[in-house]
Amino acid sequence: MKRFISIFISLILCTTAVFAQDSYEDDEDIYDDGYVYEQNGAGDRFLKIDMGANFPLNFGDQLYTGAAASIGFYYFLNSYLAVGGDVILSYNLSIGKKPLITVPVTFGAMFQPCLGKFEFPFMLNVGFATVSCQQLMYFPAFSAKASAGAFYRWNETWSFGISAHGYWIPQWYTNPEYNDYGLFTSVDLSVRYHF
Repeated sequence: MKRFISIFISLILCTTAVFAQDSYEDDEDIYDDGYVYEQNGAGDRFLKIDMGANFPLNFGDQLYTGAAASIGFYYFLNSYLAVGGDVILSYNLSIGKKPLITVPVTFGAMFQPCLGKFEFPFMLNVGFATVSCQQLMYFPAFSAKASAGAFYRWNETWSFGISAHGYWIPQWYTNPEYNDYGLFTSVDLSVRYHF
């Protein structure tokens, strides 16, 4: 009789182990939280640094091609839309070897679609600028900027790419014949730090 009870208890334990395994597999199918990894989400941020060539567009042969560098910060509202700002420092020489230095500070929005690890940001910003040439300074000047770029997301933290900025810096005076409209574009190598 003791042998029968031992065998019966062993069979019950084995049966519960088999049913417990089936129950575990069913629970795994039910526990699908539907989470999909996105490269960017609400609350994500990045710092960016751009360095490249600066081209004056509407100065004729009065200005030479120069250099530009910028730093920016952007904060994502969702996976595609971010807000932030940039500071650009650009330098061009005139035909008389006089430096033209412009420092636009702009704020705006960025729309960034993604294709795999490639990101394509488009930005529109407005702000103010300081313009300095031949020891004369014009401040505050209005500034507007449009940008586009292509980046490769190397890992969770870094992305590298190229970007192009077009920016407009008008100078308005009380006498309209002295008004000037500086139009520039820069083509840059860029790095972004995501956090």
